[in-house]
Amino acid sequence: MSPTAADWTETADPLPRPSSTDILNPVTSKTITENPSLFQIITPINVDNFEAMLVDHPNPAFVKSVCTGFHEGFWPWADTRRDGFPNTFDASRPTPSDESKASFLRSQRDIELQKQRFSPGFGPSLLDGMYSMPVHAVPKTDPGAMRMVTDHSATEFSLNNLINHDRVTGFPLDNMKHVGEMLLNARARLGKDTELIMWKADIAEAYRLLPMHPAWQIKQANLIDGIWYIDRNAAFGSSASGSLFISFNALVTWIAKKIEHIDHLAVYVDDSTGCDVKGDAAFYPPYNKMLPRHQKILLDLWDHLGIPHKEKKQISGCPLTVIGIDVDPNAMTLTQPPLARERFLTELALWTTEPPKAPKHPPHTKPPRKDTVHFKLKQWQHFAGWVNWDVNIDPFLRLALNNFYPKMSGKHKPEQKIYTNCAVRSDLRWAMQRVKESNGVRVLSSIAWNLEDADYVVYGDACLTGIGFWIPRPNLGFFASIPDDDEITDEIIHFYEALCVLSALHHIHKIASNGSRIVVYTDSSNVFDNFNTLRCSPRINPIIMAAADILTDGNHDLRVLWIPTSENTVADALSRGDFSRASNAAPGLSLSTFQPPRVTMGHSKK
Repeated sequence: MSPTAADWTETADPLPRPSSTDILNPVTSKTITENPSLFQIITPINVDNFEAMLVDHPNPAFVKSVCTGFHEGFWPWADTRRDGFPNTFDASRPTPSDESKASFLRSQRDIELQKQRFSPGFGPSLLDGMYSMPVHAVPKTDPGAMRMVTDHSATEFSLNNLINHDRVTGFPLDNMKHVGEMLLNARARLGKDTELIMWKADIAEAYRLLPMHPAWQIKQANLIDGIWYIDRNAAFGSSASGSLFISFNALVTWIAKKIEHIDHLAVYVDDSTGCDVKGDAAFYPPYNKMLPRHQKILLDLWDHLGIPHKEKKQISGCPLTVIGIDVDPNAMTLTQPPLARERFLTELALWTTEPPKAPKHPPHTKPPRKDTVHFKLKQWQHFAGWVNWDVNIDPFLRLALNNFYPKMSGKHKPEQKIYTNCAVRSDLRWAMQRVKESNGVRVLSSIAWNLEDADYVVYGDACLTGIGFWIPRPNLGFFASIPDDDEITDEIIHFYEALCVLSALHHIHKIASNGSRIVVYTDSSNVFDNFNTLRCSPRINPIIMAAADILTDGNHDLRVLWIPTSENTVADALSRGDFSRASNAAPGLSLSTFQPPRVTMGHSKK
């Protein structure tokens, strides 16, 4: 099975602590020292129980860093002494004129005061060293529900601009791939006729469970109705909150799996998902009801650790919606809800819009500026998340982001405009076509087949003069020359190595029955990585896309494996046009030439 968030904790780097310059800042340290009632460590988590259950965890440094966060406050990978930033800064806004939003903010403030996550009010102005960001009432997915969000990205002196963005990315989430593998594993253990049920457990208040260090709390002054409150805990709106919470909940999930033996469990931020045999239930006294057995065990664990939860969010059923995908553990399907699919297609159509053509201009005059299509960085980030969500149904859609992500690289301002280009729009048109042709259902099937069960095995290679691939059964060799006018670079060799794999797949697809298991060996580690991660450069991307279309058309299962050049003798000889050496290595070899597929034109369906 793929590594999970719980597995990640065993090798994760420790969470950061504030630097001495952050702690010893004379301006902030004076305010914190003189106003101790404003700055406190508040959390419902039973840290002693949490720490005790992690005593045998193989990564004690990471465990200690998370526990220290609960004792002393977490740190968001920030440099609060960044050059050019003022000591004190006020970007707050008045209470909204919309009465429903204003009323919500007041009621939420009262809740935060009651839970002591907000300090007592103070004023009439900020104290030295304090920052204040705008506070908003933002609708949640539940109709009529709202969430209080502090915009830590507001203005050039935003709190998110103090955070090292390279350090808050890459924290793992168990996605639908993990859920699918969990179900396949459960089905293999329990048999195909055992009826299963899905369940979900949701942690209440999520980020708000994490106390922040006082040297960061002083940057979180919130203004409501003219009164200031220090927000003592991780805020919705901070770019670091998600990474900090994932670190905590991944450890909770490690305990659930390793100590409580909840084997079939996946975690996505604050949502945990599992499956049980239908009818295998246990009574949970706090809710006075029967629950799937392992869901009940997880809630018992949360109670022991002081993790809050609400009854209405602890659900089960078959099918059950998980991260927006309908999961049926008995039909073994993941289904995209029709309305969500239509919304995704509408968004794809928007992103693939071509800019209007510039009008003709008279000779000897300066041409008018060409129109462009652009979106704000926060829209790029939101849309990337949407594509990644659809990857749950069609994993190959990940290829549509290989030109997309580089456009966002190095950009951190949410309002910054980023222009689409031909490559991005082309990739997204390809994605849109795949979504249109799909029925929105992914059938889970085991990928655990042995190499000896392959229907076709191919060895491929490319060099500066040609491409060759060899099919040992029935001992067929194929050769194609490549243009001699290409500039010889590592990238062009990489291109032809990838094209070799596509050529072999293209040939097998023409002769194979649907649903074939295909193994292609390559001595290019880059090509091995491209096909197994679906991440590649813009030049290679069309090749992998063409391969994806072939695999979808034929419902084939492809494995691209790496092999040392010394063990790839026949394909190496074929690629160099050394047919004598190839025949000596594979007596009785039947030789043919072939024309590599034109990747820009796609492949022809059967």
